[in-house]
Amino acid sequence: MQQTRGAMEIGDRLFSLRTKAGQSLKQVADDVGVSKAHVWELEKGHSKNPSFDLVQRLAAHFGVSLDVLTGATEEPDAEAMQVARINRGLDALSERDRRVVEQMIETLKQADGG
Repeated sequence: MQQTRGAMEIGDRLFSLRTKAGQSLKQVADDVGVSKAHVWELEKGHSKNPSFDLVQRLAAHFGVSLDVLTGATEEPDAEAMQVARINRGLDALSERDRRVVEQMIETLKQADGG
């Protein structure tokens, strides 16, 4: 069975992003609301037409744009992905909680001499 170039690119990117994030198929599947088998099929290029909603959820899960997931732009390195994961969801926190997180970051930077 021949795979389309677009399906392979998304599958390759998905595998690469998942590997860089150090996540299992199950972790990704649970977070985006699909089965582990479905994530595996996407990575292998067997699922040719993932829904736009699913592609958006995958991009959000990894903290990347749709362009990164589809191969239109470069993938971030593991460190950039980690920073994106840390930042993801901060906007959902209250202003007070964001200030607490900001203070924690400043305290850690000072402890590291940064």
